[in-house]
Amino acid sequence: MQETEKQPFRRQVFFISGFDPRGALFLHKNCVTETEKWSGISGHAVRTGPRKNIGKLVRRWTIEADLPDGRAETSFDFLQWDDIIRQHWDKRNWLIYLQSIAGLWTLFRDGVYARTIRESWPIAIVMSAPAMTALLHGLGVLLPLIGLLGLWLFPGIVGKVIAVLLIALGGWSYWWITKNMDRYRPEWNGRIGLFANKMAIARDKVPDLDRRLDDMADHIIATVEAGKPDEALIVGHSFGTTLATIVASRVLAKRPDWGREGSPLALVTLGQTQGLLSMRRRHGWYHEEVGRLGAFPGFTWIDFSSPPDGACFALLNVLDFLPDPPKNMPKMLNAQFHKIHTEAHMNEARYHRMLMHFFYLHANGHPQIGTDLYDFVLLVAGDQRAADRYRDRPSGKPFFRKEKQA
Repeated sequence: MQETEKQPFRRQVFFISGFDPRGALFLHKNCVTETEKWSGISGHAVRTGPRKNIGKLVRRWTIEADLPDGRAETSFDFLQWDDIIRQHWDKRNWLIYLQSIAGLWTLFRDGVYARTIRESWPIAIVMSAPAMTALLHGLGVLLPLIGLLGLWLFPGIVGKVIAVLLIALGGWSYWWITKNMDRYRPEWNGRIGLFANKMAIARDKVPDLDRRLDDMADHIIATVEAGKPDEALIVGHSFGTTLATIVASRVLAKRPDWGREGSPLALVTLGQTQGLLSMRRRHGWYHEEVGRLGAFPGFTWIDFSSPPDGACFALLNVLDFLPDPPKNMPKMLNAQFHKIHTEAHMNEARYHRMLMHFFYLHANGHPQIGTDLYDFVLLVAGDQRAADRYRDRPSGKPFFRKEKQA
């Protein structure tokens, strides 16, 4: 009797991007590039197919993998919200910097900034960068003007020396901030901070977003029920983690059975930024939405972050605002970039600070199929559920938080 061919592992991915106007074109190109790179290093074929339009909400492509333990077929749905992003993407960088001064004060007033310094200080630098850009640019113009006037008005040698120092200090401020803007991308981070402040106020503060989140949840439910995949992953990256947690909460509100242990549905957040909303003293609609996930302690929610990634809240539990948060959900794991990427790649990111925030979407420099190390390609194209791959890896503790002595 002829042996039947083993059926491929079938996965459905629902990907929600960060605050990035480039949309599906960028992510699809990234998938093509990174799967080819991973295949070349590992010797196992992984192929990304062409991009297709599935209505206004979805851009879809397939990823096929031939791995030692079998084949895997992934249907990758990019859930679009870049049109909403572009509505809030002010191209006047100078205005973003000025508005970020008030935006930073809002984060300080709401308790986010002080807690961030205590518990995940690298992102505090990124949060400060847009406002500091405005201030240093201002000093770079104002101090030399004062110094030039001082050369004429300040009396004596001491006055002239002070005037020269003011000119030098202003010139240095302008030179330093201009030289380092590409490293910290303050214009991009400023836009994210301002958008988060809008979201924190009310559901309807960002027109069309609430309806779009409902559409995403409805699409996920319909697609999973129709396709019945072996695994269905809601994946959010960067600010997309904020939206992904809301969408997952709305899906489970309509399909509570999917929140039990063993369900094919899982949530994966990469480089989380939910702290911009969840860490606020005054609880609002976001806390209400995400707090519902606390009722599903058996649900698979894996959160990957990295302490050197200055654009994420590393290893902080987004549900810790709950009176009694689940003990092991989300499972917070260190992406351990130093173990999976080459030294050259790491050195590049140590200079261009924002590059590391995209490492979650890059192919490993040292792919290891049989381990529980983070691997983007295996996450979205492998022949194993994320819940199984990371089952035995314990949840990490906040990296920067100092535990109180007993």
